[in-house]
Amino acid sequence: MSPFDPQPLLDGAVLIETTAQLERFLDDIADTDVLGVDTESAGFYRYKATVNLIQVSTRDRAAIIDPQAVKDLSPLRDFPRKSSCEWIFHGAGYDAGALFKFLGLEIPHLFDTRVAAELAGLPELGLGALTERYLGLTLDKKLQRCDWSRRPLTEGMKKYGLLDAICLVPLRDVLRAELTRLQRLSWVEEECAILADNARHRTDPPSEDPFAFVIKGAARLAPRQLAVLKEVWELRDRIARSMDRAPFMVVANQALLEIARQMPRSLAGLAAVSHMSGEFLRRHGKDLQAAIKRGCEAEPIRLPPPDEGRPREPPPTNWEAETTRALREIRDQTAQRLRVAPSLLASGHALFEIARRRPASLEDLRALGEFRNWQLDLLGEAFLACLVRRGPPPAHAGRTRRRRRRSRRSGSEA
Repeated sequence: MSPFDPQPLLDGAVLIETTAQLERFLDDIADTDVLGVDTESAGFYRYKATVNLIQVSTRDRAAIIDPQAVKDLSPLRDFPRKSSCEWIFHGAGYDAGALFKFLGLEIPHLFDTRVAAELAGLPELGLGALTERYLGLTLDKKLQRCDWSRRPLTEGMKKYGLLDAICLVPLRDVLRAELTRLQRLSWVEEECAILADNARHRTDPPSEDPFAFVIKGAARLAPRQLAVLKEVWELRDRIARSMDRAPFMVVANQALLEIARQMPRSLAGLAAVSHMSGEFLRRHGKDLQAAIKRGCEAEPIRLPPPDEGRPREPPPTNWEAETTRALREIRDQTAQRLRVAPSLLASGHALFEIARRRPASLEDLRALGEFRNWQLDLLGEAFLACLVRRGPPPAHAGRTRRRRRRSRRSGSEA
């Protein structure tokens, strides 16, 4: 196909900064069949991520919606009730979830170009790679880590944001045609329906995590050092929240770890810590000293074992392990024929569940709760036939022993 030209849409794009503008634009596009949507967040820079920009595109209209300027976004929340269009995302798990979490926007019907590319068996799944492959359009990703809370928006920021939404509509059309040719469109439709449902029922993890301070590298600290780390981490978190800055931009994680290891008591000792900002020490040096002192006087902290709280399953019997391998062969051969990743067809855990619970019918397989309908249509009969061929496990089948690797201490031992 000839290269896609986004310029007409870019030239006619509008910046929406009031509720009245938003309402007029959405009324004008209510009869569209598709709506490409992308969002931008300044979460890399700010204490808490939110939706800082929303870019939308139909086949002939494009706009940037500024949530920082539009005081009432209810016209956007009401739009799904006025239009039956298909919302197009690349990575709907994030964008659709963020639109629901921060704006209360429920999207009933979506198409995810990333999922479509994955199930079409394409080697590269990034938006840039797909637009270059199918649209002949190269996306400039220099502004990917831009601070999207900045105002006013530069022309470069506007163009970057708009292009990500504009290219979604023609990309969706191309991928949909390819999936139809491969007879996999129903697979993607089922996955997208699940994504839409998940976005509407998205729940955040509990905010009170007693071990939130355990950053990468903390597991190697002694209990006393962990107590110090907890205090300085909490101080950084309070300061970052008050500044509305990402915590790692206030003080680097590496600096926190070094403080916990060395436990310096003086400002001179703190100044010697690598990755420590002199400006931060001038403003918060005494608070940091007090946090270190509290950590040194607090109860030492011992981290729970990595697998504590996780339900432990018994190791597989010999029959279950061999059956799982047989099922994996079926899955892998099918994946190779379809040129998709094996994990897309069935997870390793799902295969083990089949071997462990030995379903006798497709309904039994479905009741495991491990498979989509399209996966069962593709592999269900083959999995059941494998179980029939292998027959019931022998009565004497025992559990396999898991070999434990014993660490060898350096040096000679008697």
